[in-house]
Amino acid sequence: MMNGNTLLLVPGTLCDERLWLPMLSTPAGQQLQTTFAMQHAHIWQAQNHALMMDAIATADAEHLVGFSLGGYLLLSHLLSLTPEKASQIKSLVLIAASAGALTAAEQKIRQQTLSWLQHHQYQGMSQKRLSEFVHPSRLNDPTVTASIRQMDKELGHPVLLNQLIQTSNRPSLLDEIYQIQCPVLIIGAAEDQKVPLTALEQIAKRLPDARLVVLPHCGHMLPLEQPKQLASLLLSFYQHCGVVTALA
Repeated sequence: MMNGNTLLLVPGTLCDERLWLPMLSTPAGQQLQTTFAMQHAHIWQAQNHALMMDAIATADAEHLVGFSLGGYLLLSHLLSLTPEKASQIKSLVLIAASAGALTAAEQKIRQQTLSWLQHHQYQGMSQKRLSEFVHPSRLNDPTVTASIRQMDKELGHPVLLNQLIQTSNRPSLLDEIYQIQCPVLIIGAAEDQKVPLTALEQIAKRLPDARLVVLPHCGHMLPLEQPKQLASLLLSFYQHCGVVTALA
C-alpha cells in the first residue's frame, strides 16, 4: 500500500460487490487498488436499516463511495457522526444518489411494488424494467446487462423486498448536509431515469466543498455503463484531495 487510506464502496438496491468490478479492473481502477485498502459494505446482507448503517460504520473508512441507495446511506452515516469522527472522513463520492425523501409519486410506486412482492414471487428483471436503469445504447451490451441480471437473479426476492421495506420511509437529508465539510464529488448521468439532475444539483449547492460531474449517454447504472470514466474521475478527485500523488 502507498498509505494507510481505506476506501469503502457501498452499492445500491439489489447490488453487491459485482457492481464495482468493471471499474476496478480498468487501469485507473487498478491504481486505486494500489492506493487504497479497499472495503465493501455488504448492505445486501443486512436485515434492517440499522444493520445497513452498521455495515458502513464498522468499516471505519476515511474515503467513502456510494452508489444510489449507498450514497444516501453514506450521507446518513456522516450526519450521525460526532464532530471528532466526522473530521476523520477525508472524502465522499456520491454516484447517482439523492439526499431527498421519496416523492409522493415514488412512494405510490414503491407501495405498489411492495404489495406485489408480498403476494407474488419475484421472477427477475424484465427487459422493460431494465430499460429504466440502463441507457438505450447499452441495453444490448452484455458487459453491462449480464452483471445486472446476475445480481438480480442471485440476490433476488428476499433482498429486494427487504431493501424496499427498510428504505421506503427515508427522511430528506437536504436541510442537514451543509454540515458535511469534507471534499465531495457528485457524479450523475444525463439520462438517469431514477435520479434526475435536479436531485444532484440540490446536494451540490448545499455542500461547502462539492463538485458535480454529469456523464452523457448514460443511465442510472453508471458504474457498469461507464466504468472507465468513473475510475478516471475517482483517480482525478483523489489527486485533487492530495491522496494520489501521480496518475498512471
